[in-house]
Amino acid sequence: MKASRLFAVIALLSAAAVLFAGCAGITHEPTVDMSSLSAIDDSAFFDALNEIGIGKDDVKIMSDTSFSFANDDRDYAIEISLDATSEKGNQYSYTRCVDEANAKALFEYYYDNYDQIFDAKDFSGISSHEVGSNTAYVLIDGRYDDKTTNLYTPYHDAIFLKGDTVIAVIASDYELSIEKEVNDFLNALGYPHP
Repeated sequence: MKASRLFAVIALLSAAAVLFAGCAGITHEPTVDMSSLSAIDDSAFFDALNEIGIGKDDVKIMSDTSFSFANDDRDYAIEISLDATSEKGNQYSYTRCVDEANAKALFEYYYDNYDQIFDAKDFSGISSHEVGSNTAYVLIDGRYDDKTTNLYTPYHDAIFLKGDTVIAVIASDYELSIEKEVNDFLNALGYPHP
């Protein structure tokens, strides 16, 4: 009797080890077919913001101008840019550039902020990314633990390039309600979430 119980316990432990070993190798989200996603205009972006409780009055709007980032010397020429931060601290950005070249450069600026994280040993989570000629995306979910500073950076972010438009969604932390807001917004757009 003891031998059969011991055999049953060993069989269960072996099955669990195989199950966990199989899951441990999953480090990438499924790929995204960007050609299947609809082009998003500013009206659709406003509608998706409204779905998560952000009204037009809470959106910073710039049009027919250019902008740059403090840590980047490039200027990005745009037709319209919409930026909003939710009460949960999540950031939502829509930028329709004057052409595809400006949009691709803007996407590359965002991409450069993630590139070193994808395969970093201190990153725990999953990611998927692909850059084409006029489409690209980043989906990343997890956290990066900086062992030197004992600080972490959370990720539940999505960046999309489609033609002349860049959409960026950046989560403020990795709490369930924060991630749900990001997911609800992207679902409203008809885009995948991390």
